[in-house]
Amino acid sequence: MNKRAISVALIALISSWPLSAALQQPQPEQQSQAQPLLQGDGWRLIRSLQLGSSKNYIHMVLIDSKRDMDKAVYGAALSKICRSEPDFCRVRFWNEERLVPNAISFTDAQFKGMRAEYIFNRAGHVQEMRYACTVVSDKSQCFSH
Repeated sequence: MNKRAISVALIALISSWPLSAALQQPQPEQQSQAQPLLQGDGWRLIRSLQLGSSKNYIHMVLIDSKRDMDKAVYGAALSKICRSEPDFCRVRFWNEERLVPNAISFTDAQFKGMRAEYIFNRAGHVQEMRYACTVVSDKSQCFSH
């Protein structure tokens, strides 16, 4: 009888184990929510990707396609995104969400769709804003695809 009670208890324990393990896993609504992404008039931050193990990021921004030739929209995005990054800030802009890359490197099509890029690196004494030549015609401020 003692063996039977132990066997029943062991079977009950084994059969309830997957259920208890599933109950201990955090449910989606219990997981911490990510902070809302920045946005402004004519632009929206899509994602920020960390550069290796540094604390530096490349920010991927979507510009409203109807306003992608308005330099003020780019400036407003930079002002909001880079204000908390006093030593390094890199921002890339696209006007088609499907072209915004999920990784730091990107395809030729994604490069061709990029509208602008901003880089600020205090240590390297670099601060540069460059636009696609289809956005600005000044060759000193643009890159061609």
